[in-house]
Amino acid sequence: MPAEPIGVLGAGWVGLATAAGFADLGHRVTVRDVAPERVTALAAGDVPIHEPGLAELLRQHRERLRFTLELDE
Repeated sequence: MPAEPIGVLGAGWVGLATAAGFADLGHRVTVRDVAPERVTALAAGDVPIHEPGLAELLRQHRERLRFTLELDE
């Protein structure tokens, strides 16, 4: 059975770590944030937060992660 898609509100420390964890478990994750510069950076593969191992985990599961400004996505 495929993993359910998940939405995460906020691309800060908690949101990004949560999104990375769900992606690591096989879920497709849409992360919504209100800061356009953060969404743009994350979509380009730049992680604006330093948390050990987070950047590597986000890169590893990039195909399962989507970053947006839109709440309805």
